[in-house]
Amino acid sequence: MKRIFKIIGILLIVYFFLAYAFPKFIAIPFAAWNSQQVWKEIEEERSETQLLDNEIIGVYEYQTENKEENHSIFIDIVDNELVGFYFGTEDGSGHGIFHYGNPLLNFKLTENKIAFEIGQRELFKTTRNKVYEADEKPKKEIAVGISKSVLKYSGKLTEFGFELNCESEFQDCWENKMEFKKIYDL
Repeated sequence: MKRIFKIIGILLIVYFFLAYAFPKFIAIPFAAWNSQQVWKEIEEERSETQLLDNEIIGVYEYQTENKEENHSIFIDIVDNELVGFYFGTEDGSGHGIFHYGNPLLNFKLTENKIAFEIGQRELFKTTRNKVYEADEKPKKEIAVGISKSVLKYSGKLTEFGFELNCESEFQDCWENKMEFKKIYDL
C-alpha cells in the first residue's frame, strides 16, 4: 500500500515538474480541454434559458372590471438581458385611483417560476402606458404622490401567462392574487 502512495507521489511530482518546465506541452493542453468542457456546459445551459426567454417575451395583462385599472407587464430582451416593465394602479384611499410605471427589479425567471419586485412608485392621475406619434412630444405631468413600500411578486408560469401573488408591507397590492394573460408577442 505504501508503494502505491509512493508511486502516485512520484508521478505527481514528475507531472508538476514537467508542467512547470514545459507548460506549452502539458499544462496548456489540459487547461484548453477543461475550458472546452466548461464552455460546452455553459452553452447548453444558455440555449435552454434562451428558449424559455423567447417564449416569455411579450405583453401580459391583468384585467379588472374597469379597463383603465388594468395592469400590464412588458417583458423583452435588451442587451441579451431579460428585462421587464410594470404598469399598474394603486388605490388612493378615497382620493381615486393612481397609476404608475416601474421596471421589474430583481427579476428572476426559471422553467416554471417568476419573481420580481417593484420599488418606490411615483403616482399619477393618468395611465403611464401611453402611445405617442413619432413627432409628438410626451406631455409633462406632475406626480401626485409617492408610494414607498416594495411590492414583491412571485408565482408560476401557466399555459397562457402567469399567476402572481403580491406581498406588501403596507397592503399596497392591487390584489393579493393576480392572473396575467399574454395579449401580445414582441
